[in-house]
Amino acid sequence: MASVEDIGIDLGSSNVLISERGKGIVLNEPAVLAVNHDTRNIISIGLEAYRMIGREPSGIAVVRPLQKGTIQDFDMLSIMLNYFVMRVVGKHLFNRPRALMSVSATANEIEKRQLILGMLEAGARRTQMIERPLAAAIGAGVPIHEVTGRMVADIGGATTDIAVISSGEIMARSILDTGGDAFTEALIRYIRLKHNLLIGWRTAEDLKSAVGTVDLKEQNALSLPVAGRNLVSGLPRQVDITSEECAEAAEDPLHALIEGLHSVIEHIPAELANDVFEDGLLLTGGGAQLRSLRAVIEEEMQIPVYVAEHPQECIALGCSLVLEKPGEYARMLGDTRRQR
Repeated sequence: MASVEDIGIDLGSSNVLISERGKGIVLNEPAVLAVNHDTRNIISIGLEAYRMIGREPSGIAVVRPLQKGTIQDFDMLSIMLNYFVMRVVGKHLFNRPRALMSVSATANEIEKRQLILGMLEAGARRTQMIERPLAAAIGAGVPIHEVTGRMVADIGGATTDIAVISSGEIMARSILDTGGDAFTEALIRYIRLKHNLLIGWRTAEDLKSAVGTVDLKEQNALSLPVAGRNLVSGLPRQVDITSEECAEAAEDPLHALIEGLHSVIEHIPAELANDVFEDGLLLTGGGAQLRSLRAVIEEEMQIPVYVAEHPQECIALGCSLVLEKPGEYARMLGDTRRQR
């Protein structure tokens, strides 16, 4: 394996993405592990573990070590990080890359230190931190050093990180407990209540990807047959779910998201608000890909709304871009100590 000098890591609650300087995204895997309840032995990690969700054998649990930006199980997180980084870097003694990792604003100093130690164990010679909205904006090509205010909403799996950036600094910020997972959970609840049908997480995710929308007025109605367990008879059953039903299910998380965006704008200086009105809002993160989300937010907020070209990859790509020009972005970075 060729030497790897720099890697950028988007450590999300739902997915881990790793980018390599000069190569782009080299890893994109679900941030889950399948673990034996009794022995704590790891059965599988990433996509293989994700495929077990809803089909776990007795005594096996699929766990997310990071939830809503908070470390729930550091040991599992360290094992997962080590596994993913080793897949990219290899196990060569002298191939110890620099790493730049996105970090949630909710992460405290202890958690940041734990992440740095985890990266040391995974083979990084130095690890630095960057806040997620900054990395997302850089990865999307936003000129963050300009004085003009730029508004970014990174819609991840568990949370949405909203920020207004000016002169390379975050001027206002809010983190919502509403992300892509909230829309998936809303679908599961809606189908259970309306159709007395219990569907699994992966089925709901597939439904959201195939026909999901947030626009109740959407003209091109779609539908998809989904199977689950009838809560009355207990037997398997299949029903057709329409895009209109998906939009009805999405009303609560959509309202929470739009309210969060409004709240950030309400608390910024008038000049920055004027910048946002003129230049609009940039959506990044996997949740930004939900159909009609951009158009509905634009209609509700009366500002231009754009979706980044590769929204799920922006943070990891932004990390790589920062590593290419460390001097230009030095004041945005966290811990820069060298690890031995």
